[in-house]
Amino acid sequence: MKRAAVNMGTFAVVCMLILLPVGAFAQQAPAETAKSSEGIVHTVVAGDTLWDLSAKYLGTPWKWTEIWERNRFLTNPHYIYPGIQVVIVPPGAREIALGQESASASGPASGPAETTAAVAPAAEAVKPAPAVPPVAPPRVPYLDIKPADFVRAGEFLKEAPTGIGNIHGGKEPKVGFVEGDTVYLSLRKEIPAGQMLGVYRVRGPIAGSGNRSISGYVKYLIGVIQAGPKRDGQATARVRKSFEDLTRDDLISEEIPAYTPVRIDPGADGIPSSVITGRLENKELAQGDFIYLDQGASAGVAVGNVFRLFVPTGAAAGASSSSDSGAVLFEVARAVVVRVSPDFSTAYIASGSESFAEGVSARRGIPSK
Repeated sequence: MKRAAVNMGTFAVVCMLILLPVGAFAQQAPAETAKSSEGIVHTVVAGDTLWDLSAKYLGTPWKWTEIWERNRFLTNPHYIYPGIQVVIVPPGAREIALGQESASASGPASGPAETTAAVAPAAEAVKPAPAVPPVAPPRVPYLDIKPADFVRAGEFLKEAPTGIGNIHGGKEPKVGFVEGDTVYLSLRKEIPAGQMLGVYRVRGPIAGSGNRSISGYVKYLIGVIQAGPKRDGQATARVRKSFEDLTRDDLISEEIPAYTPVRIDPGADGIPSSVITGRLENKELAQGDFIYLDQGASAGVAVGNVFRLFVPTGAAAGASSSSDSGAVLFEVARAVVVRVSPDFSTAYIASGSESFAEGVSARRGIPSK
């Protein structure tokens, strides 16, 4: 009996030793799960940028600000150090489909459920309540525009913009540079190897042809470059993205635009305006172009506002009309504001029946029918 008691005691001790680590591990698991539920934890390696991580995890490089917003300890979003960790939440990671049930929940029951059904009252005795169809949430209208187009909207400025330098040559003797090319930079400040930089085209001065006397400059993104190591004391960079050929006249900036969804809010009917010019040197503007308006935030214009554009002749059949100084004007297009400064607005022509020239009249809002 003593030997049996000793064996039982030994067996109990062994069981405790085996089970103790399992219990300890079970207590640590929730902490690891909570950390991973926040998103993907990415450890930065040499050459990583938020621009590239956004392309990899979010589907486009132009959503890099979504990663920066969750990792505000990064002082320079265009240059991140190897070894640090950033949290990235891919699209749809937290989305929940409402009104859906699993197959096991909605499928036919079996076993005890069948026994319960056998003793349930007859269907004629108890009439089930009519099913209430699920109510879909109201649709929120957003501007239909690709991120790569959105970031090229540009802006209209009163003063000539300045940057940190320009391209003064390339590894190959070329006039224009495209993706994959190595370029030499003339910079007014030190930039670490690996930092991303924006390249902008500037045209102007431009005299507006609208109702108000306005002059200024158009500035818009045409490419992105990544600083490289110096060669013989010369700053270099590699062209990572080129919407157009990059030239020696283009401006280099530490600013890189990002995509932000534009919620359409037409705004109250009013705020007369004029089209100063388009982003490009087009004589005719049409659907898909960006335009700059001579009214901004100081006049009450906000991102998402809709402006109707009018011409005095050549209206499409059935187009709505307006009046300006006694002249009858016909609506030919509608543009949604995507960027606002105190004095000016950038708008995207979302729809149109025909092309038009700069200087045409515009008016905010969509009148009720």
